[in-house]
This record gives sequence, structure tokens and C-alpha cells, in this order.
Amino acid sequence: DVRSFMKGYRAAGPTLTVLRTTTGAAQSVAIAIDKAHWPEIVGTVSGDDTIFIATGSGGDQKRLVARLRARFSSGSGN
Repeated sequence: DVRSFMKGYRAAGPTLTVLRTTTGAAQSVAIAIDKAHWPEIVGTVSGDDTIFIATGSGGDQKRLVARLRARFSSGSGN
């Protein structure tokens, strides 16, 4: 379960969401997101502890943030 690696997320403009992970976990979390085939996501780019998630529109970003919020058991995020 990748939730334990996710630290937070934040919108960076209308179509880019930045997801923070624990150190070294970004690539694994990005792969899990890509394998989920969420229709809102155009693509992901991951580093060591950060993932940039591109969406097709502002509406898609809102749906993505709702999905991420639902997956944060502790309620962290924005």
C-alpha cells in the first residue's frame, strides 16, 4: 500500500499537482499511480521524494485531488 509513503500534495497551477513522498519512494508511488490508469492523469514525473502529476484540465485536477484526499487515511494534504 503506497499510502504509507505519501506525505502530502498541493496544486501548482490549474493542471499540475505536486505529490510529496518519503525519501526514495516517489518512483514507486508514481508507478502505482500510472498503473491505476486514472483518466484524469496525462502523465507523471518523479524524482526522489516528489511527483509532478499533470492533468488535462482544471476539472481533471479537482477530480485527482478528490481521489488523493480519499486515499489519505490521516486527512493530510492541501
